[in-house]
Formats: sequence, C-alpha cells, structure tokens
Amino acid sequence: MKRIYILATLCLIIAVSVAAAADINAPIGVDTAKEKAQDFLNAPDATIQYQKTERPNQGEYYVFGIGDGQVYVNAHTGAVERATFDSARKDSHEIRLDQAAAEAAARAYAEEKYSGFAEKSMRLIESNLVSHGDAGSEYLYIWREEKNGVLTPNTVVVNVNPGTGEIVSYIGIRREIKCPLEPALSRDEALKVAAGQFPGIRVTDATANLTVEYTRPDAQTLTWVITMKGEPEGDVLQGGLVVIDAQTGEVLMVSPYL
Repeated sequence: MKRIYILATLCLIIAVSVAAAADINAPIGVDTAKEKAQDFLNAPDATIQYQKTERPNQGEYYVFGIGDGQVYVNAHTGAVERATFDSARKDSHEIRLDQAAAEAAARAYAEEKYSGFAEKSMRLIESNLVSHGDAGSEYLYIWREEKNGVLTPNTVVVNVNPGTGEIVSYIGIRREIKCPLEPALSRDEALKVAAGQFPGIRVTDATANLTVEYTRPDAQTLTWVITMKGEPEGDVLQGGLVVIDAQTGEVLMVSPYL
C-alpha cells in the first residue's frame, strides 16, 4: 500500500518537480530569480549559474546550478519550489538517525523555508526510509495542507540523509484553491467505482482521500484518490491506485499493483 500511496503523491502532486499550474503574472526575470535563490540558500555571495528555463505542464521555472545541486525558481512568483543538494547524499549508507530525529530535521527545514508552515494545517501523509541500494538511503517526508478534510496542492517534501541529517532535497508548493471542496460523489460511491476497475477483486483494504489535483495545466480538480488492495491470486497482488473526479465520477487514472 505504501508504494502505491507514494506513487499517487509523486505522480499527481509533484510530478517531475512540482504539481502546479502556470502562473498568470509576468516573469520576474533571471537576475531577480537569482537573488531569490541566494536568499533561499542564505548565501548572498554564493556562486549561482543560470542553466535554463523549463516550461513543463507544471509551470515555468528558472533553473540555477549551485555547484553541488540545483535550485528551481518559479519564473512568475519568485518562490524557490525545488532544491537539490548532491553533496548531501554522501555517507548515506549507514543509518545513524532514527525516524524521530530525521523527521525533526525535516520539519525544522520545512518551517524555515516554507512560509506559514507552522501555522497551516499541514498533514504528514508520508514518512518513510527509502533505500536506493548501492546509492544509499534517505528519509522521505511529505506534508500536504488539509482544508475541510481535503488535501490541497500546498505541499512540502523534504528528503534527509539518514547518516548525517543533511537535507538532500526540498520541494515547496503554494497555490490558491480555485475549485469547490465539496464532492458530488460520496466516499462509498467512489469506492464502488474504484472496485469496478479491478474485475473480480475481493477487497481486503482500501483508503480514500479527497485531494485537489492539477489534472491538466491551469485546471484544479477535486478528486478521490483511492488505494485498493484485494486478496492475492496466486503470487499476484490485486488492486492498486485509482483517481476519480469527485464531481463527475470520471476515472482519471488507474495504476494496478505490479
């Protein structure tokens, strides 16, 4: 179940770097974005090199190299929405931090970099030690703001080196909610729709979360994100992830267990 839940979060919310719509404001310019990156790093004299401008479905970003990683600055708001620190991945094979210490480090970083984190209703939806085999491990923490029982696109992701406690990467998204938060489709109705995507499934466990997702550029959709587990058939797991439009009942995504 955990693997599928991570898939839902990363694919729908964060995608490659973030899950957000393009902003309607005029671009701030590379020089201003560079200053924003230096402010984020608390290093006004840091050597930062502009690399490129990216325009994925998630928005428009100025990408800067910082020697040991990259910083992505929203080209319209000036917010740093992604940062990676390659040097922080060293010494990640030995786990010296326990879960509580790693979470404390991640939360402290989130409170420092994500304005209003401590005041918002940020729900921790994922906390996990992720192994990369020979490349080491890292703790993964994902928070999403919750409003009226609905998970919004406002998301913070922090990865922590389990050996040193250093921050390996950060994602911080803040967006205005522009869609209704009341579903037309009930939870039970959504679960029935999800079960219909796996004919013959004998459900043993299921979770259903109301979430606001960017299902296409510039368009927020209230969705039911459902993870469904069924009795195995032989050695094959049954069920998977289903994403449903909470207003129309349309199935937007199905990802079976592999």
